[in-house]
Amino acid sequence: MKRIYLVLLLVFQLGFGQKKESNRIEIVGDLRLAVKTNYFFGDNYLAKGHKNPAVGFAFNWNFLEYKKIRFGVSFEKNTLQVEDHSIGGIIDKSIITVYNSNLCYQIPTKTKLSFEPTIFYGQLYIKQKNGSKNYGIQDGNDFGIGVCVKYKLDKYIQVYSDVTLSHYFLTANTSQEFENYFNSSNCLSLSLGCKFF
Repeated sequence: MKRIYLVLLLVFQLGFGQKKESNRIEIVGDLRLAVKTNYFFGDNYLAKGHKNPAVGFAFNWNFLEYKKIRFGVSFEKNTLQVEDHSIGGIIDKSIITVYNSNLCYQIPTKTKLSFEPTIFYGQLYIKQKNGSKNYGIQDGNDFGIGVCVKYKLDKYIQVYSDVTLSHYFLTANTSQEFENYFNSSNCLSLSLGCKFF
């Protein structure tokens, strides 16, 4: 365990020490923590059977950079409360967990504001629960685009907001007439958080 901490400390030190643009891939320290809301829309069970928006949190770590393009990974967790039990059945909530990899481009500006378009792809799991009892897990993938607006407070901290649009590709064993209803969803997300680098 000590080795893991030492490696992480080394990565962050290298990341914080990077100052100028380079023609090589560099390790950077770009950590983000945010409160996130997801609004599901369209003709699907996440939009029609649940109370929107879902509220949760997101964690993102961009750790590689090449000419202002950063690569990273993210984790997010949101909870949707079931509103229509004729659609949701006996469950009372769906807990959505998402693991993404992402690419973003750092658009430089001469002010404290900066912009960052992003593209991401990942794996997701939807756990259906009633109280503490599990009623199954649905899995799938998500793909999306977004933009992040950051405001620099000091050398190492920025506050940010991002807006993303994603599509969920889900797996469900259902009859063909209901496949589109249970196997996909659209999501508009808004995050507010802090970036540490």
